[in-house]
Amino acid sequence: MDQVNVLVWGTAEQGPCAYFRGHLYDEELARLGINMRHISSVAFKPEPGWEDKDPLEVARAGKMRVDTTDTDWADVVMFRRYYNTSFKCRLDTNDLTTCKFRTQDEVEAVQHVHGTVRQDDITRAMWPAFRDHWSGGMVYETDDDHFNIRDWNGYYGDVIRERDLIRDMTRSADIVTVATPILAQRYGIYNPRVRVIRNAIDPDLYVKDTPRPPGDKPRLVYYGSTARMRDYAGRYLGHSDVRGYAYEAVEAHRHLLTRVFLGTNVGTEHIIGRLFDEQVPYINGIAEFSKALANSHGDIGIAPLGGDDFDRAKSELHWLEYAMSDMAFIGQRYKGEGPYSAIRDGVDGLLARGAQEWHDAVRKLATSKDLREQLAGAAKERVLRDYDYRVRAVEWAEVFRFAAENPGIRRYKELAA
Repeated sequence: MDQVNVLVWGTAEQGPCAYFRGHLYDEELARLGINMRHISSVAFKPEPGWEDKDPLEVARAGKMRVDTTDTDWADVVMFRRYYNTSFKCRLDTNDLTTCKFRTQDEVEAVQHVHGTVRQDDITRAMWPAFRDHWSGGMVYETDDDHFNIRDWNGYYGDVIRERDLIRDMTRSADIVTVATPILAQRYGIYNPRVRVIRNAIDPDLYVKDTPRPPGDKPRLVYYGSTARMRDYAGRYLGHSDVRGYAYEAVEAHRHLLTRVFLGTNVGTEHIIGRLFDEQVPYINGIAEFSKALANSHGDIGIAPLGGDDFDRAKSELHWLEYAMSDMAFIGQRYKGEGPYSAIRDGVDGLLARGAQEWHDAVRKLATSKDLREQLAGAAKERVLRDYDYRVRAVEWAEVFRFAAENPGIRRYKELAA
């Protein structure tokens, strides 16, 4: 099959996951004969003879049909991560709780109190028919362990209601793609055909075009969103389950460092201001963020993690981006496989677990310019060689061709009840 047409179902989310596991590869895949099409909504069209009628009149007459142009075009459909198919009730600004509704009356009864939002009315309704009757290839893709998500995660309320759909999509896929070996183990419970495709980067995005800020201290950078302060400072911000070894280590050497955070959410500036010397607001857009990270002029990039099962399944993306921004890296070390197991400790980064290891790693980099440059240079060389998106696009192309050439080999639909 020379050309393969792949429809990515439901990409309303345009954040890092949609980019690093999708849009990043589109142009290169096209050169490899894989044509990508991303849809974020389902179109409807009137039946012949009703084209000029008012759409509401057409719908009331039962003459409106789903436009199947996209699925008719596709050889393979890829489902990703999770879909917001369930109502959510916002009780207040700090608490997001999911709710079940049996009737539209129940929905309307609470709307004036809670304010309900339903983001996807189509996927859950169409899924059973699609699963059982779609004749093309099917891929399920994820870069998070949604079966082990915790309530500290901002997406917890969204994900827990979608687990049945996630499980069924995983079981029904001809092949499953994941970002890490840990995810391969966990999703492999539901489908043995799992392919690990590591994340990758576009080197051209990390543009450093501003002068370095004044000061001769090494600049230590951490990025994410304010929620990631749990991983960094833990119990110092009220998270009793996370000690905050990275924070303790940085504080012990703060006289040697300029501490910089990228990703402050509006209204949390006072929190970040207690922990860092400089802060940059949260940046939407991959290109804009990548440039801002490079222009933070960091010398050291850190990636602490709280350490639960959800964290363990994360990828090495922080290391990739710090490397492209010329920073020496310190990442969370795990007993056994973890997000940064691909890093060669002491060669292209440092790994730390516990108070003493974090303290030692920060001290080494804060006090040695030579070590910082050595680790940063080795990491960048390796990332450019092994993690360029053009290298990874070949792996994605192999997956899509496999799904197109082996449609219907899935054998797990009977387990999805």
